[in-house]
Amino acid sequence: MSTVKIELDIPETLAKYLDVNDPDYKKRIQELMAYQLIKDDKVSFGKAAEILGIDKTTLITRLGEMGIPYYDYDISEVKEDTKEASFVYEKKKS
Repeated sequence: MSTVKIELDIPETLAKYLDVNDPDYKKRIQELMAYQLIKDDKVSFGKAAEILGIDKTTLITRLGEMGIPYYDYDISEVKEDTKEASFVYEKKKS
């Protein structure tokens, strides 16, 4: 995979906490960037994983370790999905 170098200006105070030579830290930054693309509906979880060179399950697990959920539902969406599923289930039973 070819790469592009990105230069980023950050507050000096933040930079004091960063270990820019840690390869795991660089991977986490790339994963966070990929997650933002997912949130912006620019790529799917599967495409983000492909871009990062890992499988989808690994991406979901790593994001979960950072406190980022795979499902981003609020309670109203869960209720609506449950209602729809119940409707389909009842219709199929008939």
